[in-house]
Amino acid sequence: MKAYLFGVTPVEEAFLKEWQDQHPDDEISYTHSPLTADNLELAKGFEAVSTQQAEPLTASDLEPLAAGGIKHLALRKVGADNIDLEAAAKYGITVANVPAYSPRAIAENGLTGAMYLLRKWGYYHRKMRRGDFTRSTELMSDEIFNQTVGIVGLGRIGAAAAEMYHALGARVIGYDPVYNASLEPFLDFADFETLIKESDIVQVHIPLTPENKGMFSANEFAKMKDDAILVNQSRGELVDTAALIVALKYHEIGGAALDVLEGEEKIFGRKFEDVGSLPDEYTELINLPNVVMSPHSAYYTKMAVKNMFFQSMTDIERTLSGKKAFFKVN
Repeated sequence: MKAYLFGVTPVEEAFLKEWQDQHPDDEISYTHSPLTADNLELAKGFEAVSTQQAEPLTASDLEPLAAGGIKHLALRKVGADNIDLEAAAKYGITVANVPAYSPRAIAENGLTGAMYLLRKWGYYHRKMRRGDFTRSTELMSDEIFNQTVGIVGLGRIGAAAAEMYHALGARVIGYDPVYNASLEPFLDFADFETLIKESDIVQVHIPLTPENKGMFSANEFAKMKDDAILVNQSRGELVDTAALIVALKYHEIGGAALDVLEGEEKIFGRKFEDVGSLPDEYTELINLPNVVMSPHSAYYTKMAVKNMFFQSMTDIERTLSGKKAFFKVN
């Protein structure tokens, strides 16, 4: 097969070498840069492209890719909301993602953020930097087995999160449009309204759709407990960032653990020499003691990155050999 890989990281280069050792007849080229309108010519003459970016790929990007011979677009990630899937189908490009590379990696990251906030480490760090090592009454924390944890979205990642919190003794409730009886040993199903009202920790793993964009806004924050923790490991656009900042500053909720952010493609994956040029909303969030953030890195474990790479390459191979890709999304 002939494939061009965009946005390859130094970590992925080792996995690329391993793949090439196992598939010496494959013709593979790559760049560290993400796929954009300015460099899509690099893929001309290849049969497949692979990318991991958050930047949109529209019909105007996909048409010249198809004209250049591309039949398969491999996403080394779960989300495909930045891809015009209808246009890809129109131009004969199969799009496939990697939904099951390591659900535990993301679930664990969410649990870590929740525990950080539950035990009020952000407040303690702020006090200790000022030389204050006292334990004040308002910073007394709680233990996880006394908490009600609400999981929004019960796919592979949400299910893994439910199992983890259940194992720690928490009461777990879950919301998903699709009922899954296999999760009954770990949680009780609830409607969305009940979940946000009753939960001490709300962990979000639901895919982004046009219908649920901004599903966490001022209205939802007002219904949540004033010490509730919001954990978003899914997509930033599920949360109204401006409303979240207000809720955090005025203690309508207790804290937020964020691995994703609305408009994150302008920030995450980049290095800023001048931190003053960072967006105001990000700066305001990161300076709050009841917020902990990571740059869309919940997935970033050795096992997950390797699985993402090999699963995406396997689906390229399947499509180009006339078989159906395992994780086709269009």
